[in-house]
Amino acid sequence: MEQVKDSATRLSQRRRTIETQWSRFVAGSPFVKRDGIRDDIMSSWQRSAQHIHPLQVHAPADDEYSTLQRWKESQLCLAAQREQEQMMQLAHEGELVAAIADPQGRLLWTFSSRHMRSRAESVNFTAGGLWDEASVGTNAVGLALKLRRSVTVFSSEHYLPFVHDWVCYAAPITHPQSGEVLGVLDMSTTWNRHTPLGQAAVTELARAIGRCLPQQLPRAELEIHALGQPRILFRGKPLSLPMRQVEILCLLALNPQGLSLEGFHAALYGDQPISTTTLKAELSHLRRLLDGQIGSRPYRLQMPVWADFIQVWQALRQQQSQEAFSLYRGSFLPQSASPELEEWRYCIDAVMGKAIDSCQDPSVLMGQLCHSTGGSELVRERLAELVLHP
Repeated sequence: MEQVKDSATRLSQRRRTIETQWSRFVAGSPFVKRDGIRDDIMSSWQRSAQHIHPLQVHAPADDEYSTLQRWKESQLCLAAQREQEQMMQLAHEGELVAAIADPQGRLLWTFSSRHMRSRAESVNFTAGGLWDEASVGTNAVGLALKLRRSVTVFSSEHYLPFVHDWVCYAAPITHPQSGEVLGVLDMSTTWNRHTPLGQAAVTELARAIGRCLPQQLPRAELEIHALGQPRILFRGKPLSLPMRQVEILCLLALNPQGLSLEGFHAALYGDQPISTTTLKAELSHLRRLLDGQIGSRPYRLQMPVWADFIQVWQALRQQQSQEAFSLYRGSFLPQSASPELEEWRYCIDAVMGKAIDSCQDPSVLMGQLCHSTGGSELVRERLAELVLHP
């Protein structure tokens, strides 16, 4: 009993000490004692102070339906299935709320004990809640993403007061082969239930989820292959699209800052007598297929995108010829008559041609020829030159 009282006293004292320093920090006082606050927390407070108002009362949140769809279609959902029962049991027995977030800090799945349910709901620590550092300041989900390691955020170490009554343990869910952080596992409870074992349990569960991830992962939520035979992957699954909509996606990928309707029309159709209404209809249909991830005014993609033609161009500009050869599968949308895409096709082919002409290693060209299904005439010609005139 005495040991329990001593532990509670230490926790109370720790909270009061941190609370004092937090109050001084948000007030702009020069008397913040840095030796009383961990360096990672102090750095996070400093970042948070630049864009978070300390009177914010809950996390922002996306709608529940779209979040549920994201969760069902995510690699994390499949990987976590084996551990979910254990997480729910831990949450129930330890009076915790468990959550899995995506790499942007959006909570995709949560399970709350009775002790934490109303607390979690009142601050949007529920599916759809945005818990990246930019949205709610210092917190375990955001800090684990920022530092790429396990963290504990205790009481007033949180930047916003509405979670000062919490202690949160979080660990990144990392792909064991690529090392990519694909999400975060978090378990939280009230500050007076803090235990050093919490962090260890969350770290081990996050590793177990990571071990269940598939070896081959999508490069991004939207993956565009447009060199040679076009191929589109959305959340890891093939998406069958007509050429016009492939062209639209390529233009969106090339213009991350967005396009006005008029600019989009000119880039796609040029002088063809096609109305802007037709373009709007194409965009609307594509938006539905991509779960609403195309914004308007300006038109832009609202999700991470990887495109082979952009990667090839960047590799060529950085004179990384072997990487460019490994990605090149042929000309960029050779059937497209879009003025902007035609210009990109010409530029990529011209620079790729120079890179192939300067290649002196037949084995590299043979490797490229074996993988390329189209547009390999340049490779064949250069390989013939090297074989016939070594």
